[in-house]
Amino acid sequence: MDTSTRTRIAAASLVLGPLLFTVGDVLRRLVEPSGSNLSGTDIVTAIGQHGPTWLAAGLLALAAAFFFVVGVTGLIATASGRGARLTTVGAVMVGVGAIASVGHAMGYYFFYAALSTAHTPGPEIDALDGAGSYPMIVVVILLFIVGLVLGPIVLFLGLRRARRVPIWAVVAAVAFAVLGNTSGVGAGILGIVAAMAAFVPAARSLTRAPTEAPADSIAEAPLRQEV
Repeated sequence: MDTSTRTRIAAASLVLGPLLFTVGDVLRRLVEPSGSNLSGTDIVTAIGQHGPTWLAAGLLALAAAFFFVVGVTGLIATASGRGARLTTVGAVMVGVGAIASVGHAMGYYFFYAALSTAHTPGPEIDALDGAGSYPMIVVVILLFIVGLVLGPIVLFLGLRRARRVPIWAVVAAVAFAVLGNTSGVGAGILGIVAAMAAFVPAARSLTRAPTEAPADSIAEAPLRQEV
């Protein structure tokens, strides 16, 4: 496999990872009842009514993790010069968050689906749900949050410093992080838009020569010739 093919695979993965992740998140929001006092019993009851949608959401979350890792590996491999260190740190954070998201998906999607399939009584669901503070689960959740919430912000600050993406891609990365932690289906849909607005320019930067970094305005165009 030549370098060009590997680059195209990394670029495609850098788009597919966020896309599958945010689409799966919208499906999750469609199943979960709304409200701030959501209990495990409420989620299990909803899954019983929308099992295929919940399964699709979980599978998309798992698939997204693998594409995320392949995509950020490409960014690490091409990081050089100005902004390289920040880009590398951010890419590693996203990669770690993506790996942790596999454990998060299994502990969230599968856990509640299993309780639904087993027709577990409400009191037992609530008791098992309270066991979510087990240290191993807490570590996975923390890595997931730090990696896929803070990681993209650090990553895009590095890419912007390297002039590989326009400034609005950084803004979109921040919106991606915020919307991912905002409830509601509408926020989830906006999260898809934000993810694409951020990661598509990042993917395009993989397929261009370093001197072809995007400028935000005509005044910045001469910067493309900087070495």
